[in-house]
Amino acid sequence: MNKYLLYRISSRVNTKPRIAGFSKLECLDNLLEAFPGYRMVCIADHCDDEIVAKLQDKSFYRLEATRLGQYQSFYHLVQWALASLQDEDIVYFIEDDYWHLPVAGQVLEEGLQVFDYVTLYDHPDKYGVFSGGKNPYVGAGVLSEPTRVFKGRSALWRTTNSTTHTFACHVGTLREDRAVWLGKLKLRPRLQDFYDWIYLTRPGFNGGRLRFKLLLRQAGARLAGLLGRPRRTLGVPLPSASAHLELLYLPDGFDLEGLRRRASP
Repeated sequence: MNKYLLYRISSRVNTKPRIAGFSKLECLDNLLEAFPGYRMVCIADHCDDEIVAKLQDKSFYRLEATRLGQYQSFYHLVQWALASLQDEDIVYFIEDDYWHLPVAGQVLEEGLQVFDYVTLYDHPDKYGVFSGGKNPYVGAGVLSEPTRVFKGRSALWRTTNSTTHTFACHVGTLREDRAVWLGKLKLRPRLQDFYDWIYLTRPGFNGGRLRFKLLLRQAGARLAGLLGRPRRTLGVPLPSASAHLELLYLPDGFDLEGLRRRASP
């Protein structure tokens, strides 16, 4: 079994407010430190010459400069993994704006012994007290989404209904779910991580507000279940072992400032 970081980086900047003080290259160095023994496959998509030159100084397993765009670069990595890797191999799809705890690699591998998929990011929208962009499967009040708990040696785990397009799994699972991860179930090939996860995990209604599009997606997932498609489990550690550096979505209790101070010379 081999382990791979399937990493996407871009010089493009979106409009979402980010936490200041963490460059993409600093996040990359943090990622490499947290996952020793992993082979890095890097897609430098729409990167400027300075970024590409700095990436070429790294000891990557594979580095490819592309101009594919957000969703096509993700599909490109999925296709590469399916064509190149073995079922037992571990892949961690990771974007360029995440920060990881030093134990993240150890935690990830523990999770994959129990769950089909693992996210290291405890997204705050899974809790009823979260005020921005609430997950429709989370009811009002202080409680979280319905969940199941596993007590591991490295972390306390729970199931969750969705995450971003930063996640880990075995290649065999990726292969079985390739229609989802290659966008074959969408009318448009855009990345829509929430709808992908809802199709795979099939969460139950918990008092939130469900849009028609979501109900339609869930109906398709239920039909797939009747036809034999397994319901997937997605596990997340408590507390979060990574943070998406978006200002509004920092995990509760993630001491980013403390980590930044310890990482400074």
